[in-house]
Amino acid sequence: MKKLLLPLLITLSTTILAKTPDSLFGISINDNILNYVTKEELKSKGKDVTEGYFYILLKNPPVSNEDYVDYLFVSFDKNNKIGNIQSQKSFQKLETCKLLELPIRNLLMDKFNIEFEPYPNIQYGFYNDKYGVTIATECNVKNDNKTTLIISLESQKYMNKRLEFWNSQI
Repeated sequence: MKKLLLPLLITLSTTILAKTPDSLFGISINDNILNYVTKEELKSKGKDVTEGYFYILLKNPPVSNEDYVDYLFVSFDKNNKIGNIQSQKSFQKLETCKLLELPIRNLLMDKFNIEFEPYPNIQYGFYNDKYGVTIATECNVKNDNKTTLIISLESQKYMNKRLEFWNSQI
């Protein structure tokens, strides 16, 4: 575990975060998706559950570290404006995910001078929306008890659309 944490903390503290929470993993909210993918790669986009948005799995993200990121997804609107950045890393056990999530959350709190609140109705998730964006960490437990560490940053516009979708499902 220590072997995983050191490269993670060094990478997080030096490359993926800006002075304000407007970028994550070298990608900036509200940037044009074409700054990160080619037009050819953009053809593989999928329809996001958030109305008016599409998503793409970045094959060559600006910051890549398989020790803590298996997948890096970016959601964007019809004008190619990025609204959400989300990394995912899978683990066999919730405890392993928690061991990696806590130092990441602490680093984000120190870097941005923010506090995280527990997500309501999520077993192990935390968020902050101090700067008009939502930055979050979560250990999401699947039905097979495997766990996914999710680190995300989303714009206010994207978050409002996502909440509309989830509220319509109730």
